Amino acid sequence: MAKWKGKVIGAGLGFLFGGPFGAILGTITGDFFDKSLKRIPTGRPSGNQERSLNFITHLVGILVSIAKADGRVSTQEINVIERAFVSFGFKGEDLSFIRSLINQTSRADLDLRAVCYEFKQYSSYEERLSLLRIVYLVAFADKELHPNEERMINDIIGLVEINVDDAFEIRAEFCSDSDKHYRILNITRSSSIEDIKKSYRHLSKQYHPDRVSHLGDEFAKLATDKFQIINNAYEEIKKEKGF
Repeated sequence: MAKWKGKVIGAGLGFLFGGPFGAILGTITGDFFDKSLKRIPTGRPSGNQERSLNFITHLVGILVSIAKADGRVSTQEINVIERAFVSFGFKGEDLSFIRSLINQTSRADLDLRAVCYEFKQYSSYEERLSLLRIVYLVAFADKELHPNEERMINDIIGLVEINVDDAFEIRAEFCSDSDKHYRILNITRSSSIEDIKKSYRHLSKQYHPDRVSHLGDEFAKLATDKFQIINNAYEEIKKEKGF
């Protein structure tokens, strides 16, 4: 993110976002970047830079909304979100930016429906799948999914129009039952070898890291991890089925 941050701030964030995110990012500009404005270049960020900032901003907004599902945002929940970004590979100034974004977003009165609608308007389907997987990663950080979290995640799935089967496949990654590998490939033990191969090819294409490489190295790495999970599940099923 550091490679485009200067351009974004130098150009001014107003043209990127309206509504609550415009205000939030404007506050961060004042609070976080004032000391470094003299050395920040100007110029409009590229399309990929805009998409990356869009993805990160809406991801934080959705994660904070889920944290608020029980009526308040606890320090523990904020720490979980921050640790998630650390695990994604954010560090230094990039992590400081994320922390400021989380802090300001937690103070805002966000409308989840509006956040999801806005995100859906200018995100690809692959970006929405990536966002949902990160939401589950954070939600399962404490090894359990609170009923309020699950209800809100189901709302998000509908609001950003993610296919139910795709959502089920993402959630399956966090299951611990004996059918986990089959759930990951969105098939059953009774599926034919042809259907297993077909599902694997579809998911490999859908979750290929190149699909989200424009979001930055951190999210490309997450996509690579997901791609490997799909491959591992397929290899385990191949061994079990003997093909």
